[in-house]
Amino acid sequence: MKLYSHPVSPFARKCRVIAHELGLKLEVIDVMARNDESLRRLNPLKQIPILVLDDGSTLFDSPVICEYLNQAGGGKFFPVDTMWKAATGRWRALGLQALADGVADAAVALRYEMAEPEERRSADRIARFKATINAGIDALERVKFATEPTIGEIAAGCALGYVDFRLTDLDWKSSHPNLSAWHARFSEYPSMKATQPQ
Repeated sequence: MKLYSHPVSPFARKCRVIAHELGLKLEVIDVMARNDESLRRLNPLKQIPILVLDDGSTLFDSPVICEYLNQAGGGKFFPVDTMWKAATGRWRALGLQALADGVADAAVALRYEMAEPEERRSADRIARFKATINAGIDALERVKFATEPTIGEIAAGCALGYVDFRLTDLDWKSSHPNLSAWHARFSEYPSMKATQPQ
C-alpha cells in the first residue's frame, strides 16, 4: 500500500500511527498537495492523505483510511459491537476524532493564512481559526481520555502535535494542565515518536 502524505500533516500522521501500531507496511510518498495537480487522478479533491491499495484503488480522507487500516491490521482503535456488548465507546471515539480533526483543520488553515503575504491575509479568518483552535482545545481539556487509545486519542495527539510544531506562539499548555499532561504521556508512544513532524 502507498500513502500519499506530507511529513507534517496531522491527518496523514493519524494513518501512519495506526499503521505503525499494527505493523502494517506503508510506502509513504511525500507530496505538496497544494501544488500538485497530478494528485487529482488519485483524489479528485486533491487532498492528502490518499491510500493507494495493492489493486490500484484509492481511499481518501483520514477517517476512512484509518478505519480501513484498523480493519486490515486487526486493530482495536474503532470500538465495535459484539454479541455480548454494544460498542458504547465507538461514538465517543468517533466524536473525539471529529473534535480533534476540527482543531487540526483550523490549525492547518491558520498556517496557510499566515504563510500568505501580509497584504493578502485576512484578520477575520485568522481570528476565526484561532477561536476554533482555542475552543477545541478547551473542549479537549475536559475529555476523559481512554487508557487504551482509540482513533479519538490518536487524532487528538496528532492535532496537538501539529499545533505545537506549526503554531508555536499558541501557548495552550499552561492554561490546559490536564490536556498538557495527557499529551506529554501520549507523545511517548513509539508510534507517536516515529511519526513526529520534523
